[in-house]
Amino acid sequence: MKRKGTYMEQSRKRKILKMVGFMFLLVLLFGIVLVLMISSDERWFAYLILTACIGSLVMLRRTEFWHGWRVPLCWVVALVVAWIGLFAGQPSADIQPYTTAELEQPSASYQLLLNNLTIVDTRTGNLTSNVSILFADGKIIDIAPAGSIKADKDMKIVDATGKYAVPGYLNMHMHLIGEKHTSDTMDLLLANGVTGFRQMSGSAELLKEWRSGAFTSSTDQPALLTMPSDVLTPINAPTPKIAVELVRRQKKEGAGIIKVGGVSPDVFNAVQAEADKLNIPFEGHVLPDMDLKEVAENGFASVEHFGINNGALISTSTDEKTLRAEATGVPSITENPIFVQFMKIKGLRDFVNEQAISLAIKTSGGKKDSAQLQHLIDTYSEEKAIELADVYVENNTWQCLTLVRMHLGLFADGSNSIEQELYDLYLKLAKTFDSEGVKMMVGTDEGGGANWRTAGYSIHQEFDELEKADISPLHVLQMATLNGAEFLGRMDDMGTVEIGKNGDVVLLDENPLESVQNLHKIDAVIRAGAYHSKEELDSIKKNAIVK
Repeated sequence: MKRKGTYMEQSRKRKILKMVGFMFLLVLLFGIVLVLMISSDERWFAYLILTACIGSLVMLRRTEFWHGWRVPLCWVVALVVAWIGLFAGQPSADIQPYTTAELEQPSASYQLLLNNLTIVDTRTGNLTSNVSILFADGKIIDIAPAGSIKADKDMKIVDATGKYAVPGYLNMHMHLIGEKHTSDTMDLLLANGVTGFRQMSGSAELLKEWRSGAFTSSTDQPALLTMPSDVLTPINAPTPKIAVELVRRQKKEGAGIIKVGGVSPDVFNAVQAEADKLNIPFEGHVLPDMDLKEVAENGFASVEHFGINNGALISTSTDEKTLRAEATGVPSITENPIFVQFMKIKGLRDFVNEQAISLAIKTSGGKKDSAQLQHLIDTYSEEKAIELADVYVENNTWQCLTLVRMHLGLFADGSNSIEQELYDLYLKLAKTFDSEGVKMMVGTDEGGGANWRTAGYSIHQEFDELEKADISPLHVLQMATLNGAEFLGRMDDMGTVEIGKNGDVVLLDENPLESVQNLHKIDAVIRAGAYHSKEELDSIKKNAIVK
C-alpha cells in the first residue's frame, strides 16, 4: 500500500510538471508568433511559426496530457493569442493629417490701462518712459504718452509709476505637460513671470489636447507654445526606416517639432533629412559620438544642454578625435533584429523608452569619470570654442543651455574641484557663445512631478547662472523674451512690448538693463490682458508651499 501511494504521488507530480511544461511551451511559441506578427514585413515567417505551433499541438494531443478539460482550454488560449497576433500585425490605420489652425489667444473680460511706466525695448535696450499701455481682447491695442489714452469707466486702471514693462518670460525647455501637478506648476510659472513655454516631450494624446486649445486658453496660466510627440530614442527609432516613418506619423499628428533624445548617427541623419522635407524643426539631444559642427551644418534647429554628456567640451578639445572615439553612443543591442521586433510591442516599447529617457535626464550633466573630466578641462581650447560658435552662427543653430540642469547633473552627489572646474568651463563656453553672437534662449529642463515647486522658480535660477557666465543684463533679458519668439517664428505677436503683440507683459520694480537681479523683482504679470498683482502672485507662491 505504501509503495502504491508513493507511486501515485510521483505520478501526480509528473503530471503537474508535464502540464506546467506544456503551458510554458504554449506561451513561448505563441508569444513568438505574436511578436513576429506585429511586423507585416515578417508575416510570412509568422505564419510558418504558427503552422509549426499547430503541428506541435497535434503531436501533443497523442500524449497522456491531452485529454479532458485541458484540450479545449489549450485551443482557446492558442486561438486567442494567434488572433491577437494577427490583429496586431495589421497595418495601423492612416492618421488624418492635422489641419493647421491658429490657437486662439485668450482674453481678459475687461480692458486694462497701465499708466506712467517705462517700456524696455528688447531689441535695442532703449527705454521709453512715461507711457501708457492699453490692453483689450488679449492684445496690446495702444501705447501712447502717459495721460493721452482716454480712460473708460469699465476699464481696470493701474498706476504703474516707476515700473518697467518687458515681455512675459519664455521658458524654452520644460517637461511639464503629462506630469503630476501640471496645473499647480503652471500657476507657479505665471507667478514667476513665465507667460509661455516650450514643452520638450509629448505623445499623440497630449498633442490632441494641445491642438484642441488645452494649455493655451487660460489668462491665469502660461501658454504651451510648441511641443513634440514621442521623443525619438534608440527604443522607438532603432533604424533609419522606422525613424523616418515615425517622423511622418508625428507630422500628421500635429507635432510642432521633432525631438530627439539621442539616437545613432545614421538614424539622426535620416531624421534630419526627413524633417527638412516636411519643414518641421528637428531639435534636442546630440550624443557625444557625433560632431556638433557637422550637426549644425546639416540643419539641426536647436542643441540642448550643450550637446549632452559633455558633447560641446569634446568639440572644443584639442584631443577631440580621441575623446569622440571614446564617447558613449547608442548601445548596439538596439539595432539587433530581435530587439527591434520586441520593441514593436507598444506596452513593452513604452516602458523601456520611459526608462531610457529617465536615464538620459539623470546623466545629462555628463559621466563622472574623474580622469576623463580632467582631460576635458586640460585640453579645452578657446580657439576651438570660437570655431564651434562661428559654425553655429553661420548655420543659425540655436542653443538652449539649461545651466541649472548642467549644475544639477554635476553636483547631484556633492561637489569637488573637478566638477567645479568643469562647470566653470561651461560658464566660460556660454560667455564665448554669447560674445560670438550664437543665438541662445533660456530653458531649465524642469517639469511637474515631485519637483514641481522647483520648476516654478527655475527660470530665475537660470538667470543667476547666466549672470555668473558674465552675460550682460540685456542679453539675458533677450534670451528670456525676444529670442524665444524669434526661434518660434512668433515675432508678429511675441517678444517685444508693442502695439498688436499679445498682452503678455511683466512689470518690474527696477530697470532690468542695470542688473540681471532686477529680473527677479516682479511687481505684476499681465497674461493676455489680465492683470495679476504682486499680492496675487505672492498668494500663489504661498499656497504652493503648503500643498
